[in-house]
Amino acid sequence: MNSTDAAGAGVPAVSVGLPVFNGETFLEVAINSVLAQSHDDLELIICDNASTDRTAEICNDYAARDARIRYFRNPHNLGAAPNYNLAFSHARGRYFKWLAHDDRMTPSYLAKTVRVLDERSDAVLCNSVVSYIDPSGAPIGLYNSGLARADSQSAAARFGWMVLRSHSCVDFFGLIRREALQNSLLHGSFHGADRALLAQLAIRGRLIQLPAPLVEMREHPNRYTRSQARSADRAAWHDASLRGRVSFPTWRLYAEYLKMIRRERMLSDERARCYAVLARWWGHNWNLARAGVDVLAVLAPGIPGAAERLKTRLFGAAPGHLIADRKQ
Repeated sequence: MNSTDAAGAGVPAVSVGLPVFNGETFLEVAINSVLAQSHDDLELIICDNASTDRTAEICNDYAARDARIRYFRNPHNLGAAPNYNLAFSHARGRYFKWLAHDDRMTPSYLAKTVRVLDERSDAVLCNSVVSYIDPSGAPIGLYNSGLARADSQSAAARFGWMVLRSHSCVDFFGLIRREALQNSLLHGSFHGADRALLAQLAIRGRLIQLPAPLVEMREHPNRYTRSQARSADRAAWHDASLRGRVSFPTWRLYAEYLKMIRRERMLSDERARCYAVLARWWGHNWNLARAGVDVLAVLAPGIPGAAERLKTRLFGAAPGHLIADRKQ
């Protein structure tokens, strides 16, 4: 049974936020994967970032046929981060999940992740191993993010696991306890913001991973990580108001880590251990080199993309990017 809000309207258990811009190619598949969930106590919030293709037509058609869909259209493109955060601002469920317009869930995803969060009051996020699919929807491989290692009693251990290792931030799209997202970073307006939010959630509670692949993420050339190589283009993609501004995403990420350690509620010894994690952070995952690239990108905006290509050529792709690089 749905709960009821102050106005008497039914409040769903789960809110799925689907931010989109010009997503006509894959959007219907994503929407259908939400509507086909075996756990149907949900609402689907679509935030359209002023698309210029058939996105609005598709969304209006679905919203007219299913009352669980709430469609919002921005008057102009705000950038990805504000649009993602608008989707959360409209959410009413006790659990929330972002779904990219080019991805899809298997029918049991919500039922199984909701069950975990209902049973585990100390957990704030649950996701599964990811199945990567190609543009046609065919499976091309699995990715285990290692999220299960963040199911620890220690906030510092969880924080350290999320920030010191290389991983693709697929768990940003997990099912999250809504109260854990309140007063959080949400989707920050900088490259690496998904990593920052996962670190903050790790401080706030346990992160759970289901071993069966219940979510499918689509690899294609137009994904943000493929199409935005220049530092300025990445900044504008995240937030349109930052167009033309100089950005230092690695430095910003480190600053956010420092702020969350200082502000989040935790025992003093756990806080000290989190600071110790950050003292080691510069020596992991090329972070010191990335910070230098941020500075050089002011003079040569194409350096971030060139540096990533060089690192991949010399040392191989980072975890979670092997499939994309193999197909290129």
